[in-house]
Amino acid sequence: MLTPKFNVQPRSPVPLLPFMSLLLLCVALFFWQLDGYSLFNITEAKQAEIARQIWVRHDWITPVYNGDTYFDKPILLHWLIALGFPVVGLNEWAVRLPSALSASALILGTYFFTAQFATQRTALLAATILAANPLTFALGRTGQHDMLMVCFMTGALYCWYWAYSTGTHWRYLAFFALLGLAVFAKGPLALVLCGLAIALFLLAVGQCKAQLIATPWLPGLLIFGSITLPWYILVIWANGWEFASNAFLYNNVDRFVSPNLNQVGPWYYYLPLLIIGFFPWIGLFPATWSTLRNRWAWLRLRYWRHRAPVQQINLFMVIWVLVVVLFMSASATKLPWYIYPSFPAIAYLCAQAWEQQIEHSNRWLKLNLLALSGLYLFLGIGLIVIPRLLPQTPILQSIEKAGTLQLWAIVHLITALVIGISAVRKQVIWVWVISVITFSIIALDTVHQLTLLDRPFLGGRLLAIADILHQETCDTCVNDVTIAPGVNEPSLNFYSRLSVIKRFDEPFDLSAIQIQLNQPKRILFVTTDETLNKAGLDFSQEKPVYVSDIYKLFILPKHR
Repeated sequence: MLTPKFNVQPRSPVPLLPFMSLLLLCVALFFWQLDGYSLFNITEAKQAEIARQIWVRHDWITPVYNGDTYFDKPILLHWLIALGFPVVGLNEWAVRLPSALSASALILGTYFFTAQFATQRTALLAATILAANPLTFALGRTGQHDMLMVCFMTGALYCWYWAYSTGTHWRYLAFFALLGLAVFAKGPLALVLCGLAIALFLLAVGQCKAQLIATPWLPGLLIFGSITLPWYILVIWANGWEFASNAFLYNNVDRFVSPNLNQVGPWYYYLPLLIIGFFPWIGLFPATWSTLRNRWAWLRLRYWRHRAPVQQINLFMVIWVLVVVLFMSASATKLPWYIYPSFPAIAYLCAQAWEQQIEHSNRWLKLNLLALSGLYLFLGIGLIVIPRLLPQTPILQSIEKAGTLQLWAIVHLITALVIGISAVRKQVIWVWVISVITFSIIALDTVHQLTLLDRPFLGGRLLAIADILHQETCDTCVNDVTIAPGVNEPSLNFYSRLSVIKRFDEPFDLSAIQIQLNQPKRILFVTTDETLNKAGLDFSQEKPVYVSDIYKLFILPKHR
């Protein structure tokens, strides 16, 4: 967190080697075996099915899931997924491709932005720190709204600060355009977070009036409105104010003031996630803080107000982080990835800390690196010892048989050794390189394990039943009905290509299920033994056409 070497003048072309290295890292982390495992239930599979309904129904205005309108989120992600179906097929690639591309754009955009305000090495540090992060890796490989929104929101904040520090008119317009896309990706959350971060920063540096004058509000708002308003107007026109009530009040205001689906957590819910997500990158903050000149002056607004706009970037990043963390901590509904919009700013601050230690190491560096080495050593030993203390479940046995835990343990022990040697030699770059390599090995092996565990233990267990349903019936088969009490996974719709599957909420209403079963149609009945017992259904006289460790499929003829 040193004062960076600023250069906002046009630079020479970006060096090819760092750019190609980042591109290769993105391809490996976000695209390798992107279709190697089935869709995750519930969120990812639901978005996939909504996109499939757009493609099947040719209705690009009203999102639909399982026969009902879906007004939780805007439709941009579903459009992008649906547009991918004719290109790459009706598969996981199309569903996850928007997130993978967004994650890659986020990493490369972070590199290009940081390079304008710091050294090329700091830019590469910021980009790799953001890439070598569990949440970036997970969201970049999952077909849901978050990575798309964060990509556009981060780009908007980058463009705004770039415009603020240079007074460039077109970058303000780019800010409005990217902010509009961020709002169109997941709703008004991006507008609230960006607005708070920028407003608080301008108040801190005393530039509110100047920015009100400098900002091209009329063309900017026209750009923002042309991106966000057309679909909102059309969907309200087609569905009435039910959409506005559901999309704005329930999925934003209500979720902020009251927990949704018991997704609760204490006030410190996100602090452990920040520490885990940025291990080992936050490890050099203590050494860096101890060597900063006038570090306590950072807490005084006068210090920042007397600096040039291009030199206020660290304050902007700190405010960005605090706004997201405090806002999400205040929300009643909490999920791990809700904190992710702060991660690009944290990556920038971590990169500054590492750059400081590369350029001007101090006596605290050795202690910090030895602590990191000890943590990696602890993790390596833990991966050997802890699995032996856990119950031998089928999943754990499968993982051990594949040699995954042994590989992870060896990787962590080697990393601990390399960092220990780096501590003695004060070679921070070695620590950076080995940490990125370690994360990449663990991440790619995790993908490989998902491909092995999917069909026997994860969402792939439904694929066989979905294939049978797809072969036995179709969306236009009016004499068939598919019933799946207790099987609420949206992936069953997507893979079976059935638009409507009858489901029932617990506690199960036996009379409602019997009404469906007594229809003069062929019944395709998907369920579990647990559901049969809870609903009080007797299927002992029926022979299932498919049985797995959990699911059963019965095909009941029309004339029973």
